[in-house]
Amino acid sequence: MTKCGSIPKHRSCRLAENMSIEISPCSQSIIDIGPENIEAIALSAIDEHHRQIQGGSGNVRKNAPETSVSIVSIPDFPTLCVKRFKYRGINYSIKGLFRNTHGFRALHSGAYLFEHGFTEAGPLAVIRKSRFKVTIEEWLIMLAIPDSKELDRYMVNRIRKGWPKEEKWKFLDNLARFMAGLHEYGVFHTDLKTCNILVSDECSAGLDMKAADGRDMPSICFSLLDYDDVRVQSGAVDVRMRAKNFAQLYLSTPSDICMDDRGRFIEQYLKFCGNINIDKNRLIRLLLARIKGKSLLYVGPEGDISEEWPSAKEFENCCGR
Repeated sequence: MTKCGSIPKHRSCRLAENMSIEISPCSQSIIDIGPENIEAIALSAIDEHHRQIQGGSGNVRKNAPETSVSIVSIPDFPTLCVKRFKYRGINYSIKGLFRNTHGFRALHSGAYLFEHGFTEAGPLAVIRKSRFKVTIEEWLIMLAIPDSKELDRYMVNRIRKGWPKEEKWKFLDNLARFMAGLHEYGVFHTDLKTCNILVSDECSAGLDMKAADGRDMPSICFSLLDYDDVRVQSGAVDVRMRAKNFAQLYLSTPSDICMDDRGRFIEQYLKFCGNINIDKNRLIRLLLARIKGKSLLYVGPEGDISEEWPSAKEFENCCGR
């Protein structure tokens, strides 16, 4: 739990008449203040988010037609992240009367991920703006993870610095364990690209790593992003979902993660899945069908990077088929 200072004095200290707040069920496990004070924090974070968007701040991580994301700082409080789900038209909003909104899904999926150790960025609350009981906009307020990088940027950075094979394989082994854990707990991310996984070298939930000579290596923590794209079910996810997630990861991973690395990744994943009976050949067949003829696309320090994918036959050989 994160310790905090005094509660910020928001100019209104209460929500406007057309706005409502839903507090995360895990909020008190994340931050040591009562739910009654989270409203003031959330409103201050939203104000700061708007200022950063309008001022073109470097803390703005995304500003697209449908969503915007920024990292905000409030004195005496941990760094927060605000994600705004923008208005997408009245027809889209009316659909929210019959299904869960993006903000609702993000809040509750994020709480599940936090409680089961799949993210360090726990959600605190979602604030909704409504009109005639129809949700128009939503703001998700969650913890930010300091000194973290998206998985694709992290790998590009390590590769360019010269990533020793042993450390790379230890890293990929832990990523395989993380992914296996998601699927065993019934977590399916519909857009599991490398840009939607954060990597931290040091964190409370880090996965301890040791080199062959016994020396300590940095602990690694993986956290999912875009909680509104997360679906949670009872029981492990099926092989088609697994193949889809593998394809999303593989097509957003640099080619320097070679075919041997990728074949090993599948083997480690299957090992970490434990007693769950997974048809390896079917998993690979479904994966190959999804990646065939497609290029790799990921993000590096300079922006988007596209690369050609090796032949399917080469991949099959590395997977031991």
